[in-house]
Amino acid sequence: MIKSFGIRKGQVLPYRLLIYILICSSFFAILGTSVQLYMEYRSDVDEIGTAMSQIDDSYANTIAASLWDINIEHVGIQLDGALKLPGIRYLEVTDKTAGTSEPIASAGLRPFLSRTIERAFPLIHNVDGKKVDVGQLVVVADLQDVFSRLKHRVFIVLMTQAVKTFLVALFILMIIHYLVTRHLQTVADYARETDIDNLERPLVLNRRKSNRKSDELDMVVKAFNEMRVNLIGDIEKRKKTEEALRQSNMIVENSPVVLFKWFAQEGWPVELVSKNVTQLGFDPEEFMSGEVKFIDVIHPDDRARVEAEVGEYIRLEVDTFTQDYRMVAPDGRILWIEDSTTVVRDDDGNTASFMGIVIDVSERKSAENELVHLRNLLKNTIDSMPTVLVGVDEKGAIIQWNRSAEEETGLSWEEVQGVPLVSVFPQLQSKFEFIMEAISSSEVREKTKVPFTVSGSILYKNLKVYPLLDSEEGGGAVLLMDDVTMKSRLEEMMIQTEKMMSVGGLAAGMAHEINNPLGAILSGVQGTERRLSPSLPKNVQVASELGLNLNVVQEYMDKRGILGYLRGISDAGRRAAQIVRNMLEFSRKSESVRSLMGVKDILEKSLSLAANDYDLKKKYDFKTIEIRRDFEQGLPKVNITETEIEQVFLNLFKNAAHAMSEKDYGDERPSLTLRTRQDGKYVRIEVEDNGPGMEEDVRKRVFEPFYTTKHVGLGTGLGLSVSYFIIARNHEGEFFVESELGKGTTFVIRLPAIVVTGV
Repeated sequence: MIKSFGIRKGQVLPYRLLIYILICSSFFAILGTSVQLYMEYRSDVDEIGTAMSQIDDSYANTIAASLWDINIEHVGIQLDGALKLPGIRYLEVTDKTAGTSEPIASAGLRPFLSRTIERAFPLIHNVDGKKVDVGQLVVVADLQDVFSRLKHRVFIVLMTQAVKTFLVALFILMIIHYLVTRHLQTVADYARETDIDNLERPLVLNRRKSNRKSDELDMVVKAFNEMRVNLIGDIEKRKKTEEALRQSNMIVENSPVVLFKWFAQEGWPVELVSKNVTQLGFDPEEFMSGEVKFIDVIHPDDRARVEAEVGEYIRLEVDTFTQDYRMVAPDGRILWIEDSTTVVRDDDGNTASFMGIVIDVSERKSAENELVHLRNLLKNTIDSMPTVLVGVDEKGAIIQWNRSAEEETGLSWEEVQGVPLVSVFPQLQSKFEFIMEAISSSEVREKTKVPFTVSGSILYKNLKVYPLLDSEEGGGAVLLMDDVTMKSRLEEMMIQTEKMMSVGGLAAGMAHEINNPLGAILSGVQGTERRLSPSLPKNVQVASELGLNLNVVQEYMDKRGILGYLRGISDAGRRAAQIVRNMLEFSRKSESVRSLMGVKDILEKSLSLAANDYDLKKKYDFKTIEIRRDFEQGLPKVNITETEIEQVFLNLFKNAAHAMSEKDYGDERPSLTLRTRQDGKYVRIEVEDNGPGMEEDVRKRVFEPFYTTKHVGLGTGLGLSVSYFIIARNHEGEFFVESELGKGTTFVIRLPAIVVTGV
């Protein structure tokens, strides 16, 4: 019968469900029958109780009255009537007034073998308003009929419940099979038939399509199909992963990368090594067998360092690190190795093993060494250049810096890297656009004699800009700054010398031509003054003979200014004579005797002469000038003509005093700084003032003969020219000037130093 529902042989779940349904249904059927029978039993018992209550209510008073009247027959009739009530099997009446306990009347038979219900009712008779207990009525009910009826009822109910339970169980089984188990069988068949090569067929249950909501079976089907799709995807991924792994293994085996895994034990025994270790000359089996440990292949000179580094990395709990060391191949070759190592730790955090990626970088190491050599060679070449070399990017930031640049600025490469060029060389601010144009146009540009102020001194540099034509960083340039200060000064000196020589030749001829009439003028003025002087007796005698008073003549000439004219002619003649003498200095070398002297002594003596010079004192108060001395100790002596050098210093002091007198200092004070230093084989003397300074075109012409910035009559323009020749020609030294408008002027003299050694 069950098979007719479509349940296959061997299916356990339907039978198990049937048994469970029957057991549960039987349990509840028996429980329900028991409750029903109990209720019927209680109903029958209650009915008997009702009958007994009816006897008490309906028969007790009548029987009591008949018993009081001693009408025993009537009592019997009433007992027979009560016996007809349901369940009543026996009744008896006892008379208490007779003094005996034996019944005087009874009806029915007292049951002895079955269960009974017995109740006794007192018989009360009302006599003259008083209740008299005349006897007792005993009623006995038999439950045998109740139990017989219940037994019959149990059989019928149980049979009915059994049939109903069995039919309901079959019906439920059919429903469950139709709704669940047949689909579970389909799912089981699908799962059994599905394998890795048969995942394309989806799981479909034989269910009628309807608009019903999805139930648990639909969820199971959906889950199965999703699992099927996921399995297909996972299989595809796994295939791709396996293919990628296969290709990776192929790549690793054919790549220069060798994989190692070694234990964190003494000697570092190898746990795993890739087969391509053969390219390093090793047999992988030697590592895997333990015959060769990882530490054995490291160069003996590198082992201690490598072990120490690994120990330090472990102490610092570093997870990954890279090391470079040498490895000794079986054939004796020395290989440079780059090892990228990952630390593997156990569950307690202790180092268990190491995984390393080992690459032979011998060629790269050789190239790096060659590159380092070339870089050092290039750096040494650049640093050996006396020229300042600065590299800048397309924005003007510094990207290269040689030693000459460092020495000139006092700034190291670390301090200037990436710093804007004009921040380090403010003097190039005006040339920055010029530099940028050279970079943008990719053309070499040059600027000559660019002024730089370094430590208060003005230097001149030729600026050359070489654009970086093939720069990968977007452009830039290399700037070469050649110090042409000395060259410029030498050129100026040569030009000045040529001028001086030309003027010297002219001066020599002019001096001789001018000296003769000048001598006559001076002699004539001097003779005129003597002829008019009353202090000479001859003059007084001649005047007396002519009737003149020389004192009156003197007074007349004084009031008319004639004597002043004569003195003016005399002064002008002397000035002209001095000019002639100065001009003669251009045409011949000094033949004065030289001696070894210290420049400090000459400077002090020249200062004393300047402070007491009448001509200087009457025009400029030298005492208002602050004198600052900055003399280096232990300077060598110089071989000089003292009077000539004094003349040079005195001329510089006069010029400085004159220049400072034209500046308004406000709360400041004019100052003159005298500075001496040893400058290689020379003694350097600087005379620096804080006067108004001079413009560049003036600075270039200060040594030209007859060039002066003083007002007419205050200077001849020969003082610095003569001083220049005294230093440059007579003493084989150097003489130049540094000045900026508004920042004062510094005259620099360099005289050859004479080192005196003991004999």
